[in-house]
Amino acid sequence: MTRGQFLKNMGISGGALLAVYCAGGLSSCTNDSVTPSGKDFTINLDEANYSPLKTVGNFVVVQEVVVACTAVGVYKAVTLICSHAGQKQVAYRKSENDFYCSAHGANFDINGKGKNSNGSKGLTVYSTTLSGSNLRIFS
Repeated sequence: MTRGQFLKNMGISGGALLAVYCAGGLSSCTNDSVTPSGKDFTINLDEANYSPLKTVGNFVVVQEVVVACTAVGVYKAVTLICSHAGQKQVAYRKSENDFYCSAHGANFDINGKGKNSNGSKGLTVYSTTLSGSNLRIFS
């Protein structure tokens, strides 16, 4: 007996099954984002750990967020967690001015939009504001 036959014998139609499936909050019916929300932190670019961000093309990872200096005084922040398969391998590539996951080759533009099929779900993007040497990253 197939799964469909079993469900039919149980009196569960496809529509009813879909309603139960989605109402239960199973992942296929929820947002595909794999990134925790509610990020809000500030880093000081004068501190040694973050000073690489003073140079265009460099990036650092803080609290599972990739923060990149994409131009003088311009910072982009995206999740470290790739939306394709949940790998924590997203990095910034200066040569392409994009984000890339080395696990399966997912590519994303600097605004988090997917550039290929593995990146089609995009990345969670965080806002950034610079005040003096303090860079705030937030949802």
